[in-house]
Amino acid sequence: MRIAFLLSLALLPIGLVAMGQSWRALHITNENLEASIHARTSSLVTPERRALDSQMGVANALADTIGVLDLSTDQCTEVMQRVLETNPRLTFAGLVEEGSVSQCNNIGQVLEFEPDPRVDALFVDPQPYITFRERGSTSQEPVILVAYPSFAEEGGLKGYVTISLSAEPLLQSDTTDAQNTDVALVTFNKFGDILSSHTPEGPITDYLPAGLALQGFVNQRDSFFTALTVSGDTRLISVVPILPGEVYALGSWGRAALQRPTAPWFVVSTLLFPFLMWLVGIIVAVTSLNRLVLRHVRDLGRRMRGFATQRSVETSENIEDAPSEIQTINGTFEAMADQLLRDEADLENAVFEREVLLKEVHHRVKNNLQLISSIINMQVRQVGSPEAVAALRKFQDRVTSLASVHRALYQEPSLTHIRFDVLLNDLVAQSNAAGTPDHTPVQIDLDLDQVTLLPDQTGPLAMVATEALSNAFKYGGPGSDGLFHLEVKLKKLTENDATRVRLSVENSIDATLERSLGTGLGKRLIVAFASQLDGQLDEIDEVDRHGFILTFDYQPFTPD
Repeated sequence: MRIAFLLSLALLPIGLVAMGQSWRALHITNENLEASIHARTSSLVTPERRALDSQMGVANALADTIGVLDLSTDQCTEVMQRVLETNPRLTFAGLVEEGSVSQCNNIGQVLEFEPDPRVDALFVDPQPYITFRERGSTSQEPVILVAYPSFAEEGGLKGYVTISLSAEPLLQSDTTDAQNTDVALVTFNKFGDILSSHTPEGPITDYLPAGLALQGFVNQRDSFFTALTVSGDTRLISVVPILPGEVYALGSWGRAALQRPTAPWFVVSTLLFPFLMWLVGIIVAVTSLNRLVLRHVRDLGRRMRGFATQRSVETSENIEDAPSEIQTINGTFEAMADQLLRDEADLENAVFEREVLLKEVHHRVKNNLQLISSIINMQVRQVGSPEAVAALRKFQDRVTSLASVHRALYQEPSLTHIRFDVLLNDLVAQSNAAGTPDHTPVQIDLDLDQVTLLPDQTGPLAMVATEALSNAFKYGGPGSDGLFHLEVKLKKLTENDATRVRLSVENSIDATLERSLGTGLGKRLIVAFASQLDGQLDEIDEVDRHGFILTFDYQPFTPD
């Protein structure tokens, strides 16, 4: 995967160039299509453009004429009638004054039109306008109204010169030009009012997107987009101006126009081709690299892992097909593996001999200490003084404790660390077997964590435990509940990223008896061994309880 990624980065500039060229070609094709659709839409509405442009010129000329000349009502009516005689497509011509009243018109009568808020607003802000009426006031037919403001010489607004153009010829011309074409046309004014429309079949709303606001295209350049119509068809929408700022045409083109470079399959195939070329290049490169290098490297890695875990050296069956460089690496690996196996065998022999020797040393030390303990035991039988017997027994316990440490050392599989919780359990059992001076039964509570120590810490800690247990059995007694309690805890604590070991030996005391001070040798030994551990020693001395708590830093085992 990394090689494929790196090859992808290497081929990325070429792929980007190819994608960019494909995208540019597609963009140019879309621009050509857009221009073609705009041109075809504009061509289909050419008759309306000519008619509306002509009638706007007529309305403008009449507005200027009436504004400059001070004509009477009869003279003005005569002018309007002459305009209709020279232009048979017109159905009405007249001057509409404020209040929707016309005294000057081709009919020669005073006409009152229905009030229109939009027309009233135009008297406040005079400007030409074009609109559609489904039923003209005079012709009773669908008409397109063209109105132009007429101003007097002194600047006052006289009214709007309004001419009515029959919409039927325009619809017929649209139908003729768009015959056998899957295109719907609609013309609209700057207010978003539809002036005329043509569809192959059905209403014009079936060919337009839902909620389309025609007024939003006013004063905009040519617009081109793809939209989903109310009927669920995907169509190309082209909006072009007929009279900029006044009248616009919208063409809705169907499936025939979509079967062009804008079709999704064409876009996908155009952009997919560079990707396929990149994919083929990656496959060829990775396959070749895998055949020549990677499979040999994987085989070599597998044999290296086998050597690391099982110490077995396998011979590759396909190494002869590998490049000379990999064959050289393979030969070096096999030679190095053979040398490591020989060195490890020699080292294991040396370690085994060392461990056997050390175990023998600890075993003999243990035997010698047990021999000393036996000699002391023989001496005890010959001594009659109770004080001497007690002192010899105390010394014998200390020797036995040291013997237990050496026994634990040679019995452990590793000579470098000892499970002290196991050793401490043996020391407690050994002290309990010796019993108390008055043979009082002892209730022992052990709470020992698994703690592994180095020999340097095991010896002093074992002696501290021996002396503390000896003092507990020697000077302890029943507590307030009438039972002799001995509590031994060994805890491994972690505080502020530091690990410490805590040993506590506590025993109950008979508060009714006077405490024996003894010689104090045990306490001095505890203090001396605690100082070897650089530990903190706390003594518990209460009315019914006595003991020692030793806390020291844990020294973890770190192999050399």
